[in-house]
Amino acid sequence: MKILDILPPKGSLGAPHFRSRYEGMPEDYEFHILVTGDLAFDGDKFASATLHVQPQVVPWTWKLKIWRVFGMMFRGIRLARREKVDVIISYDPLTLGIIGAVVKFFTGAKLIVEVNGHIKDAKAARLSGKRVGLIKRKLYNLIGNISLMSSDCVKLLDNEQFEEWYSVIKNKKIVMFHDYVPTSIFLPSNEDDNYLYCLGFPFYLKGVDILLKAFSLIQKDFPTTRLLVMGHCREPERSSWVARAAEIGNVEIHNPVNYEEVAQYIGKCTALVLPSRTEGVARVFLEAMATGKPCIGTNVGGTPNIIKDGVNGFVVPSEDYVALAESMKKLLSDPLMQKHMGEAGRKFIKTNFSDEMYVVNFAKMIDIVSDPNAPTHGLLLNGFEIDPATVNKQ
Repeated sequence: MKILDILPPKGSLGAPHFRSRYEGMPEDYEFHILVTGDLAFDGDKFASATLHVQPQVVPWTWKLKIWRVFGMMFRGIRLARREKVDVIISYDPLTLGIIGAVVKFFTGAKLIVEVNGHIKDAKAARLSGKRVGLIKRKLYNLIGNISLMSSDCVKLLDNEQFEEWYSVIKNKKIVMFHDYVPTSIFLPSNEDDNYLYCLGFPFYLKGVDILLKAFSLIQKDFPTTRLLVMGHCREPERSSWVARAAEIGNVEIHNPVNYEEVAQYIGKCTALVLPSRTEGVARVFLEAMATGKPCIGTNVGGTPNIIKDGVNGFVVPSEDYVALAESMKKLLSDPLMQKHMGEAGRKFIKTNFSDEMYVVNFAKMIDIVSDPNAPTHGLLLNGFEIDPATVNKQ
């Protein structure tokens, strides 16, 4: 089985956490990875995979970006024809989805389009605090529709995505499971440096402003507890977040670190808190639970499928900083609860979200897209359920 995997730009093509996804795959799979990144890795082979690297766009301009898209299209077509690729996987239904659709048109390979966020009507962009005009929203929908209509199978993360794209994908083969997270490198940790940890970006999309409000409400009850917020944030936005944090006290805004260091930060936190305004399935929840840490999230996207409220963490309404403060207070007040929730989370990850389980799910997806007789809704795992009768078909 030859698979063309079309990925977004990567800055870690040599990192173990990137390569481990392919190293655990079935031996009869041969991967060709088309990606933008460091040209030094072009042609590099590892496990059953070969990297085909396109140059990065520097400086970034629309003209150069369009040129890069066409470059990836042409290379993908040549590569798929030469290697006689059986299946194409596009990481998103926007630019990469269009590239996959064009490669499929010229080669006849099966196409899987992944939906890894909430892009209908540019939802994620709007909720990140950006100003998104009508033309951009329409363009997102048009490109998404073309990509998904061209697909043979759609991979989703949560039921909200199914509802968003129902009119386009209702007759498609659908699978729904998590993205790969190398949970095996996140080892159980009993360390606790008395801080709440928030990891992600953009900060507004991840609800950092809500988290700051909530933390200010509980600070007097937990004067030694710190809040660490980490993620990509450019100036001048970063300075505004630092100023807001300084007004509250005991809040630290950190620049991002490499993947191995993230594991250390998670291992030393009391709990992970991510009050996102929208979410697919946050990788950081899986990483924290693998480490044995309780999590607090919001009732958006796939989060309620990961966090079982009162079992391995708490789920609160989105935008509700009072409810968030109450959950943080409850957790910080009860070390035994922290321990039990951490243990429950780790058990949940080992059962449903291990490296091995991802490979099992991935292999089933490949079987489904390759089998013309496979059912439309072929793979619904990890507690996800789709009931078309309950979906708004308007």
